[in-house]
Amino acid sequence: MRKLKFGMLACLTTVAIAGYSPTFATEYPEMTIRLAHAFPESWVQSGQVDKWFAEEIGRRSDGKIKVRIFWSGSLARPKEIFDAVGKGGLAMGADAHGYYGTDLPVSSMTNALTGTLSWDSARQSSQINREMFDMFPAMQEEWKELGIWPLYFNANSSFRIVCTSPIKSVEDIKDKKIRMFSAYHPTLWKSLGAVGVNVLPSEIYEGLQRGRLDCGFYTYSLMKAAKIYEQAKYISSANFGSAVTWPVVVNYDTYFNKWPESVRKLVAEVAREAELRSVEVETKADLESLEFMKTHGATLVEFPVQEQEKLEEKVPDFIDVWQTEAQSAAHGDAAKAIAEYSKKRRAELAP
Repeated sequence: MRKLKFGMLACLTTVAIAGYSPTFATEYPEMTIRLAHAFPESWVQSGQVDKWFAEEIGRRSDGKIKVRIFWSGSLARPKEIFDAVGKGGLAMGADAHGYYGTDLPVSSMTNALTGTLSWDSARQSSQINREMFDMFPAMQEEWKELGIWPLYFNANSSFRIVCTSPIKSVEDIKDKKIRMFSAYHPTLWKSLGAVGVNVLPSEIYEGLQRGRLDCGFYTYSLMKAAKIYEQAKYISSANFGSAVTWPVVVNYDTYFNKWPESVRKLVAEVAREAELRSVEVETKADLESLEFMKTHGATLVEFPVQEQEKLEEKVPDFIDVWQTEAQSAAHGDAAKAIAEYSKKRRAELAP
């Protein structure tokens, strides 16, 4: 069996997902694993990465290990999934770790800063996140304290705004009611003269329809999946940067102490490939989604380079903002090291 080199993901730009040929000598127990998922199957990372992860485990175990996914919070509600997995009620779960800032004050940074111009692309943010998780014990210990372990993190492309009127300049953003979902987004929108409105994913479409929102805030692929381009016809090319999105997690004790080594190795192997796969899948889907929306009534509104530069000048450095907050909450040494490393690697890595 050919195996991927994972490590620090330094070769993300060139690595191809390795082919798999079954090792018939490996024995797997008959087992069914329930995975509580916070998000819909229709989302790109859900259907093309997490579903692939579940099916691939079944295929490579010759059908002995079945991973059954319960989508859209049908088994455990979003923001409750990590707790359910950590307490052993479920073996696996998938939820955005940015929702758990109190429990994961250091680790949640890489999701909480979504759309804050902190990283440049799905590939770059995924690589930096993996490197930091592998390097910094402070991140790993937080997950252990919750009784869970992240098997892999999904990648996200850059966030954009899709609005009911064209956004061609920073001035056009002023006074717009724009969706927010992170604790850092109120500061983001305030810096641009806009108003952040806290709206759940399921409420964005109706919020645009009823005028509660002027703009959605999503990647191109999520705009398409949620069909919000039907209510907001103008997609701005203004780039608010990338971040990693939800991880698939497993109960820590079950994974490290109860499952046979053969199961743990198989799950880890497929998880490594899933994380790499998410970068490729999301990057491709983002471009395809934009073209799809343009052929279904949406208009791409170009945001000139000089306006992007103005935007970046107005928006605070959110890595600095996060570091200051983390230090005041007694996470100073780890926060400083993580912030410095993230900035250093962003400068070194191509978008």
